[in-house]
Amino acid sequence: MSFLQPWMLWVLPAIALPILIHLISRRRHRSVEWAAMMFLVRAERMNKGMARLRYVLIMLMRMAAIAAVIFVASRPLASGRISMFGMSKPDATLILLDRSASMETRDPQTGESKRSTSLKKLADLLEKRSYGSQLVLLDSASDEPRLLDSPLSLLELPNLGGTATSADIPDMLERGLAYLKANEAGRADLWICSDLNENDWNPKSGRWSAIREQFSEMKGVQHFLLSYAERPAGNLSIRVDNVKRRESGNRAELVLDVLVQAERQPDQSGNSLRQIPVQFEINGVRTTVDLDLDSQGASLQGHRITIDRRLRSGWGSVSVPEDSNALDNRFYFVFSEPTQRRAVIVSDDERTANAFQLALNVPLEQGVENLAEFIPSSRVSEIDWQATSLLIWQAPLPSGLVAEQIQQFVNSGRVAMFFPPGQKDDGQLFGAKWGQWQKLSEEEQRKLSWWRTDADLLAHVESGDALPLNDLRTYQYCALSSAGNSATPLARLGDDRPLLVRTATDRGGVYFCSTLPTAQSSTLERDGISFYVMLQRALAVGSQTLSPASQRDAEIGVLGEADQWEAVAPTGDRPTLSETELQAGVYRNGDAWVAINRSLAEDEIKVTDAATADALFDGLSYQRIDDSIGDSASLASEVWRLFLLVVAIALIAEAFLSMPEKQAVQQQASSFQTTENQRQEAA
Repeated sequence: MSFLQPWMLWVLPAIALPILIHLISRRRHRSVEWAAMMFLVRAERMNKGMARLRYVLIMLMRMAAIAAVIFVASRPLASGRISMFGMSKPDATLILLDRSASMETRDPQTGESKRSTSLKKLADLLEKRSYGSQLVLLDSASDEPRLLDSPLSLLELPNLGGTATSADIPDMLERGLAYLKANEAGRADLWICSDLNENDWNPKSGRWSAIREQFSEMKGVQHFLLSYAERPAGNLSIRVDNVKRRESGNRAELVLDVLVQAERQPDQSGNSLRQIPVQFEINGVRTTVDLDLDSQGASLQGHRITIDRRLRSGWGSVSVPEDSNALDNRFYFVFSEPTQRRAVIVSDDERTANAFQLALNVPLEQGVENLAEFIPSSRVSEIDWQATSLLIWQAPLPSGLVAEQIQQFVNSGRVAMFFPPGQKDDGQLFGAKWGQWQKLSEEEQRKLSWWRTDADLLAHVESGDALPLNDLRTYQYCALSSAGNSATPLARLGDDRPLLVRTATDRGGVYFCSTLPTAQSSTLERDGISFYVMLQRALAVGSQTLSPASQRDAEIGVLGEADQWEAVAPTGDRPTLSETELQAGVYRNGDAWVAINRSLAEDEIKVTDAATADALFDGLSYQRIDDSIGDSASLASEVWRLFLLVVAIALIAEAFLSMPEKQAVQQQASSFQTTENQRQEAA
């Protein structure tokens, strides 16, 4: 609890006034022995214990009434959730603001989003209570902390609106931790404003244990989570995938897949259908298609749009009607003529390299040209890194200059896949290293225990059918270890032994497969289909960056030199240069086109449940405040009315307790009158 006028609390010693008055009143009267009243005194002593207790209670009620009046005058504050905030003034207050696309969910009545609501309520709260000499804002879309003059600056700062980006809450906490240590802030309050999107929080990451450990070493840091976990009922999101330009005779067309996801409304059940208009825009020309939508959404596979044959490249968008979140109602895409997809295979075993070449040289898509080149590890310097989309590395892990080149290759958005070498390898790259080859017994040469089917290289095909990995047999595999928890398994052998993992990177993709497509190691090459699809998908992902038309997720640095790109769409209000890479749109640089959109994770919202979020701060001073965009209540409300009620109750109780005392005085007076009458009659 905090107070708008805390100086009034200095008057609290005045609650001793009833005791002081009582003591003074006792000294005002001189005691006189009176024989006629002595028997009344003896009778009173028989009830002295109860009377004394009553007097104490009366005194306490009077003191409580005075204390409550003082609290009313000091204007106490309490959270709208009746939470108790620390009363000590912090040296610093850090605000960690989630500016991801999902935070733009709006209330239909007020038009306020989760982001704007959190800013307004937090600004109001901090204005009413102490926030320290340092007020710092760290938002998910920018790297630099911003110093604020006052909490009201949260409502006035430019470039603080919604973005198409995703958030990284562990990274924001690490940045907040670094700021507190660098500035030796001391006592600090740390506020997190977020919607608990599971992708943003990544609760299974190993970074959380390190974060807890470092914060636990800092004394006086309190964590507050302002949570907006409520999901938007009835919200629609739309996205596009597999955009291709094709020619057939004198005709040209675009072929694309459209996916609409729907958030089920509370009163919606079953698979009731409704139609929604989906608008397509190609270089400014609009068409509309009505799409049947069920409770889960809808998909439009291989949708064809005829275009002018002279249109070799360009841009487009698809959109659904406005709903609770405007940032997921439109998705931009770009297209161009297909280019050659080039893969480089580094191996010292020509037979193994031939298996990769055979799977990569035959394109998965019509009209696409693939080229797979085999290079021994001794000729790595001949690789044309700029023209390569996919790197297959089946040799000892490199170090030095080659390792740096591979890291730059991946950071530019391309894909590298590593397979175990035939000889012992002590190298390490991307936090992973190979161990010893291990043979599996016939009992162990069983089917995969698990593989990921919803995304990445082993996902279901477009028809919804699973890859035939149930038929895969593995005869031997190479042990794989990775530093920390940065590797995400995509397929496992029995006993949770990894077969295919993906290592976390800022951009691009890094994969490690623990077996080889040889007859001695597995049936990958013989069964063929899964091996072929896996490599073709990796090649397609790696080729997106080199294509004249590429799709990219919104994030800082996604355009490289942002000032060299011309904004093409949307045609309305253009973002500032610093916000260019954070907003959805289409950008052009000469013959190169880029469409920037929100990530897939922003559409597939999985909310981290409250218990999981609380466990991430286990052992720290932490409080969660659940709020919603439809709730207009302030986070900190004045509660002086509650203390007025205390005054009334205390005075009523004091009056009730005083009634027996008054009755006793009347009885004593009546008894005295009777005694006096009897004495006169006897005389």
